[in-house]
Amino acid sequence: MKAYLNRFSVQLLTILVSAPVNVTTNGKGMRLLPDQSDNQTDASQDYRFVTTLNFVGGSGSPTAQLMIQGSVDGTTWFDLAPGANRVGAGTFFEIIDVPTGPLLPWIRARVLIGGTTAPNIDTTVEIVSTGPFQLTT
Repeated sequence: MKAYLNRFSVQLLTILVSAPVNVTTNGKGMRLLPDQSDNQTDASQDYRFVTTLNFVGGSGSPTAQLMIQGSVDGTTWFDLAPGANRVGAGTFFEIIDVPTGPLLPWIRARVLIGGTTAPNIDTTVEIVSTGPFQLTT
């Protein structure tokens, strides 16, 4: 069993309750830098994304979904791991795993919002790991 310790975590996306969004929103692209001091190879270091999503209002089939994206250059983004597609109001907690292997050098979180009248969304996405790492711009 792998341990994901709180000391190895960083907020990747925060949309506050006081300033919710109702349009698809991209988080800031961050360069992922594993720490070499732990003698763990980059390929064996594991990452998860701990998320909270609050979904309020909307009509005409409102939806919200978190997506973890990766990039090799910080410009062109690829979908790596989708969160569950939410179709109704509520507060949702989810751990998103990237099942296809190591992450790309750049990562970001994205919240996809839809519906005739889109819902208001606030969310947090935190990246946690089995070893130390840094995120830089």
